Amino acid sequence: MSSSIIAFLDFFGIAVFAISGALTAGHKKLDIFGVMVVALITCLGGGTLRDLILDAHPVVWIENTAYLFVGILAAFATFVVVRLHRMPMRMLEVCDAIGLAFFTISGIQKAQSLGYSPEIMLLMGLMTGVAGGIMRDVVCNEIPLIFHKEIYALAAIAGGASFLVLQHFGFSSEVSMIIGMFTILTLRLTGIFMGLALPAFLFSEDERE
Repeated sequence: MSSSIIAFLDFFGIAVFAISGALTAGHKKLDIFGVMVVALITCLGGGTLRDLILDAHPVVWIENTAYLFVGILAAFATFVVVRLHRMPMRMLEVCDAIGLAFFTISGIQKAQSLGYSPEIMLLMGLMTGVAGGIMRDVVCNEIPLIFHKEIYALAAIAGGASFLVLQHFGFSSEVSMIIGMFTILTLRLTGIFMGLALPAFLFSEDERE
């Protein structure tokens, strides 16, 4: 896959996660500064944490400040559009699903380029995909989506694992990437629109209620 396509996918992932963060902040009625902060935490948080853990310096958005500007622009555009036309929560979930698909695979590729083992690659992919959303929800005083909503982390793990398995059996990086992202997106959107979720931990007194 050409470097220009990979760069486009990176920026697209940044933009949709920034939109996701901005929409969450909007539903909490934060001001423009709050929207920007939450959006940047969402779109850059996972990659920042991954790079710090892997000791990959400089951190991705410091090395390429275009990521920062794309996040700010996407958040500002969302702020303006939402003031004119209210966006449904479903839009937030769909944007989050798209970002999850792109970021999980890019996180795996980053660890792969540094020579880490497959299990660390998968863990770094999961972290890249979900950590920004967890930070977003914590800052906005919400229980993170990953812990109580429809299929989320499982989708990232399944798609990331399929990417690694396909590569192991000789498939090209491009084919493996497309199938991996498609798997994540399909599982996550199926969870959103069909309400599929992992079993919740219920105490006996919860059941009586």
